[in-house]
Amino acid sequence: MKQKTPMQLKYISLIILLFCFSNTIKAQENLLIDRVAGVVGDKIVLDSDIRLQAEQAKIQGYQGSDVECQILDQLLLERLLSNQAEIDSVTVSEDEVEIELENRMRYYLNLVGSEEKFREYYRKSPAEFKNEVRPDIKEMMLAQKMQSEIVGDVKVTPAEVKAFFATIPKDSLPYFNAEVEISQIVLNPVITKEADQATKEKLQKVRARILSGENTFDELAVIYSEDFGSAKTGGRLGTQDRGTFVPEFEAVAYKLKKDEVSDLVKSKYGYHVIKLLDRIGNKVNVQHILMKPEISSSDLDLVIAKGDSIRKLIADEKMNFTDAVDEFSEDEDSKALGGIMLNAQSGSPYYELDQLPPDVFFAVESLKEGDISAPTLIKMPDGSKQYKLFYLKSRSEPHQANLGDDYERMKNLAQQQKQSKEISIWIKDKSTSTYIHLRKEYRECETMVKWVN
Repeated sequence: MKQKTPMQLKYISLIILLFCFSNTIKAQENLLIDRVAGVVGDKIVLDSDIRLQAEQAKIQGYQGSDVECQILDQLLLERLLSNQAEIDSVTVSEDEVEIELENRMRYYLNLVGSEEKFREYYRKSPAEFKNEVRPDIKEMMLAQKMQSEIVGDVKVTPAEVKAFFATIPKDSLPYFNAEVEISQIVLNPVITKEADQATKEKLQKVRARILSGENTFDELAVIYSEDFGSAKTGGRLGTQDRGTFVPEFEAVAYKLKKDEVSDLVKSKYGYHVIKLLDRIGNKVNVQHILMKPEISSSDLDLVIAKGDSIRKLIADEKMNFTDAVDEFSEDEDSKALGGIMLNAQSGSPYYELDQLPPDVFFAVESLKEGDISAPTLIKMPDGSKQYKLFYLKSRSEPHQANLGDDYERMKNLAQQQKQSKEISIWIKDKSTSTYIHLRKEYRECETMVKWVN
């Protein structure tokens, strides 16, 4: 198996976090006794950490008998980086962690299709999942921030890119399938005052039936709640730590008394009625009923008209696509990147055509480079609707890597190699002042040399 750099292996661990909560279940099913594989400072790596990531790495197509050694190498690096981050007072805020968790959840829900399917397949609600992986995400973000401080100024010149490309044997040059690079403008339907008011009135009536004792909270949650994942369990969200829910929801939940039912609470998801079942310290056990204002066909027509007008502005060269993204797009993640859609599987802006969701594929399939699609209806995992304008930035035919077509890719690879060397120097320096221990069988791995020495 070809050696993977820390930057490349990072993407394995990003996807693996989806499966980390199943650690206890799998250990029980297989009757395995967990053991410590390695220690860095006061941080440990368990066999189960390696085993779970190795399993998913193989699913993702990584082959080779040394995959566990590769993953241990990455986990040791993460532990060393986060350990040094604590020493150097490098921090990540709870808000940064929450934003990252929200981004991950959107990706995971897109994979499975809906919150309900997520619950059915993984036996946990999205909120419970977020709560469980929060410490792992925070440690990973600390490690990434520390790594950025170490290699942030490492750049490569065009001459270095050319020299790097020349070191690759011709028969080892990568072969790229047909790929596209896409940017987007995201438009959300505007909720009318009438629809908003109708939703509030409907939910107020439901709340009144609960308060009068006409129906129980559980009964009406099953019937009316549009959080379909929790509706079937009476709207129960389970016991969660502070920081799990969106701020508006949480601010009310923590002020309720036991068995008290809140007034209407507005969040980005719609309107909620919340009932506090229990509170212990910074943990709350709540249930809720969610209702979303209805989007009518006329509301969607307005979004299409807005999308068409934006498209015409760009076509008439009165505005370029990047400026239009900045002014009109309502997706903060892609907006921060100038509208670029990042491929969650690779972390790059390039998609092989079969990696695109079907609705995106059909929108861009016939576009030429520089073309912009008509406003395209996209249904989100939570049932909401968006319209998107897609800009085809580039389209490549299947080909073997060359500097003309793939300069940016080669530049990134050359930079990763240079950064990897810088990280190796840093590891050598820090390992002299940090306690590091590996279990005997791992010391024989080729990738462990820098840790053992």
